[in-house]
Amino acid sequence: MPAAQQPKTSAKGLETRERIVDVAVRFIARNGARGTSLADIAAEAGVSQTGLLYHFRSKEALLNAVLDRHLAFSEEWLWGDGPDPGIKIVDIVARHMASWPSQHDDKVYSLLGMNTVVLGENVSPDTDLHPRLVEGYRTTIDRVTATLRSAQQRGEIRDDIDPRLKAMEIIAYCYGLEAAWLVDPTIPVADAAAQWAAQQTTQMASS
Repeated sequence: MPAAQQPKTSAKGLETRERIVDVAVRFIARNGARGTSLADIAAEAGVSQTGLLYHFRSKEALLNAVLDRHLAFSEEWLWGDGPDPGIKIVDIVARHMASWPSQHDDKVYSLLGMNTVVLGENVSPDTDLHPRLVEGYRTTIDRVTATLRSAQQRGEIRDDIDPRLKAMEIIAYCYGLEAAWLVDPTIPVADAAAQWAAQQTTQMASS
């Protein structure tokens, strides 16, 4: 449908929609998607279940909106400096992780926790969200691989580094430190991330 023909959503409707997603993120992080009902979310968001279904026609639609929230968050921090940061990608990751403790106002914690829980609930190929999660992972790997390969072509990174394997390693580190911080938010995540980034830069740099 052309944009001009799409139904308009009022400012109040957008605010309600965002509030529902906020609640869903918190509840899923705490109870999992399987342990959270639309009725629970609606009650906490201050809307009827019918009102919730007006904005999200099914639980799957709401779960996809929740994942969209995490995707926008990830897009902002990982690619906010531009589409091709090259070897600086590890510094961007470390800077993002260093910001977690100062943002521990439940929003970032819940968003990371929600994503971790949803990943755990959808590792099986027969789950509804598995295809989207696989696609998202592969897309991220592809984009990190591309920026590392570009850096290699510019002479920033050693020729013997495999950009794709390094991209997988970087994303795996992100998942690992996220999980550790979710379990214990008091860990020195900023120091750990800074040390890791420095080691990665030294290891990858061409000179």
